[in-house]
Amino acid sequence: MTRHIAFLVDIESLVLELKRKDSRLLATLAEIYGEDMVEEKRSLYLSLLEKFIDIFGYEGNIVISRAPGRVNLMGRHVDYIGGPVNPIATHYEIISLVRKRNDDRVVLYNTDPKYKPFSFRISEELPERKIKDLKQWDDWTSKEHEMRLKRGEKYEWGDYIKGLIIYLQDYYRSPSGEILKRVGGIDALVHGDIPPKRGLSSSSALVVSIAIALRELFDLDIPLGEFIDRVGYSEWYRLTRGGTADHAAIILSKRGLVSHIKCLPTLPEEVSYAPFPEEYEVIVIDSGFERPDTEDAINYLRVTAAEYRIAVLLVKSRFKEYSDRIMLLRDISVENLKVGLDRIYEIIKSLPERASRKDLRRMCAEEYLEELGIIFSNHKEPPQGYKIRQRALYGLAEIERSKVFPHLLKIGDIASIFKLIKISHDGDRVAKFDKWGNRVEWNPSIFSTDERLNELIEMVKRGVLEKAQLYWQPGGYERSIEPIDYMCDMIHYHLEGCAEAQLMGAGLGGGVLCITRKDKINLLRRILEDTYYDRYGMRPQMLSVEPSYGACILCR
Repeated sequence: MTRHIAFLVDIESLVLELKRKDSRLLATLAEIYGEDMVEEKRSLYLSLLEKFIDIFGYEGNIVISRAPGRVNLMGRHVDYIGGPVNPIATHYEIISLVRKRNDDRVVLYNTDPKYKPFSFRISEELPERKIKDLKQWDDWTSKEHEMRLKRGEKYEWGDYIKGLIIYLQDYYRSPSGEILKRVGGIDALVHGDIPPKRGLSSSSALVVSIAIALRELFDLDIPLGEFIDRVGYSEWYRLTRGGTADHAAIILSKRGLVSHIKCLPTLPEEVSYAPFPEEYEVIVIDSGFERPDTEDAINYLRVTAAEYRIAVLLVKSRFKEYSDRIMLLRDISVENLKVGLDRIYEIIKSLPERASRKDLRRMCAEEYLEELGIIFSNHKEPPQGYKIRQRALYGLAEIERSKVFPHLLKIGDIASIFKLIKISHDGDRVAKFDKWGNRVEWNPSIFSTDERLNELIEMVKRGVLEKAQLYWQPGGYERSIEPIDYMCDMIHYHLEGCAEAQLMGAGLGGGVLCITRKDKINLLRRILEDTYYDRYGMRPQMLSVEPSYGACILCR
């Protein structure tokens, strides 16, 4: 996260500075956006300042912060089990203009009229006592959600900021709840151009944009890694239960580069970067199918996440010699357990292909039964049983794909990158199609049968290591939908060697991430119009995304 503090000024002086043709801020805008965008962005910032003045007046000093959307190129569904991710920031962004108030009221305006003004008093929203850990935050936010339901209240856009400020203020409280350092009231104007529901993390960008402004205004001295994680977990106030990789990506990204970020915890000092190939482009394609906002859909997402955690308890129960080294699924690795790859496959093979809750209670060691019960408590039991083995294989394989991805970028091995993308999506797909669009048989459990795992174990023992590597194994997480699978298959067959695509985001609908040669973008559009439109009656909306500058304070 970068500060561009050119000067400490009041709002009126900042407007005058931006209007000057020799303004020192022009160099800042060029660094963030590129020379060709300076005039456009200067005009935008001036219009936002004028809007802020119309709403809040000229008085006081102001912080201008910006936070980009993000796209994760490799490392799907693994941040919440400690796996690394490989994101880029986008040129789409959220901009916030924020000023201190003399009281504890938070007043939020959005330039988009569909988001109504929002306000609250911080003192009226805080928990009675300090939240000691993430479990207590989980419990408290769940209870707040239940109270909302009883009152018939729906969530609004400003609730993201409410959760952020509650959780940041709670950091500076004594065990009894006394305020040790105050996160005060603010006036804020928010503007964004991140397309919603495209998997670009618009909500996380909103939270980060306000968070880094608060960090600056109130001199919040939380270490950066801990700050990123706290900002990320603040979204649990809205009853999401995601990780913090999106927030880390938004803050730590660099222009023109792909970040490699380790999760749980976020360690900014260990982030590495690899160049994105200049002759290729990242395309985000809207499938036209949104994830259903139904109890069944929400339950399915929770079940698949729970299956990772259940796998960990079963491994610790069956392999007690490794239990002290395993906290998360990512810990079941060659490096951490100091074993051969064949042993990892033996551990995976020990997991049940399907199991009921009754089966799992029997398989789990007594010391882990309480934790198993906690895992069961946030979702309904799947009627066909938990698919523990294929989920664990997917998670472990995806972590390894995420680890090898930056190396392939650095050596320019696009062919292997495309192969990784295809295999990663195979692990997510629920349907498969041939070149002519005919549906063909697909069963993700075939990658984790006893026969297949025995074959991999024998390959390792014979020294056929590359073919047996985890990153070439799809597993089966099954978060995709049929239309997205069809789109990915059409891109693969019609642009083979030039483009590859996979599901992006949490799944069950939404967007498709495609990496394609720049000279094939028009062909990609025509192929989708000829195939996808014919089948589903929709013209997929395509966005080009460039690796862009991470979140920063523009000025104060």
